[in-house]
Amino acid sequence: MELGISSLGFLVDLGLSGKFKNLYNLLFDATESCFKFAEENDNKICEIVLDPPEILTSEKRQKFIDMCNSFSNIKKQVHGPFIDMGMCSHNNKISQASVEFYIETAEICQEIDAQIMVIHPGVANFLINSIKNSNTNQLIKAVNKLLDAVTDLDVMVCMENMPKNVLMLLKEKEIEKFFSAVNRNDLFLCYDTSHGWTNDLDVSYLWEKLSKIIKNIHLVDNNDKEKDSHPALGSGEINFDEIFKIVKEYNYKGPLIVELSSAEDLTQSIEFIQKFL
Repeated sequence: MELGISSLGFLVDLGLSGKFKNLYNLLFDATESCFKFAEENDNKICEIVLDPPEILTSEKRQKFIDMCNSFSNIKKQVHGPFIDMGMCSHNNKISQASVEFYIETAEICQEIDAQIMVIHPGVANFLINSIKNSNTNQLIKAVNKLLDAVTDLDVMVCMENMPKNVLMLLKEKEIEKFFSAVNRNDLFLCYDTSHGWTNDLDVSYLWEKLSKIIKNIHLVDNNDKEKDSHPALGSGEINFDEIFKIVKEYNYKGPLIVELSSAEDLTQSIEFIQKFL
């Protein structure tokens, strides 16, 4: 297992400060700050959040790529856009646009040598529960389109389990059924500790059934099952002792990404989680 950090907290901190000229600068400056923190604190991995995804359409795209590649001693992985994405949408145009954005994100991964790309399914219909089957079927089709399109790229695509309010990929058996339906060897799982906790997810069952395809872990704390607030690790109710016993039982060797809503909590959170490693 190797501990890394997410750029999410840097994005949120900078975004709330209002000290950026445009969305491209927000993404660029937050990502660069994440890399610098990792270098200064001997963190080996950075998971770059590409949301807002201005880099995908900006003429300054190459400048961003060059900046990422300048930190050659840091392993890189990417969390694709998620706020406006909806691969599971029953609106075909939205689903297709989401697939296309993830394809472009995978191309960025290739250019910065990022080995993992994390994706989200989108939000299921929250008014009519019976439509969820349509959302699931749409997601399966969209994921297959994405995987077919990036098959020649050297990147692992990891679907993330979701928090309660997303209404997709919540419980362990739903997640298992989804991966079974996709039935491919090039789709993997990113396990998020907080998302699972909001759904009372059976962590033991999840790892028993899907441990072979879990290739990324988001270490996130929480104290409210109706929210996903990403507080400092150790300040919430997540039982990391139990989680790490299970993770070690299955000899997990992949990255552990500390994902927070504020970079100011990184040092405290890293110190807290290191006692479980």
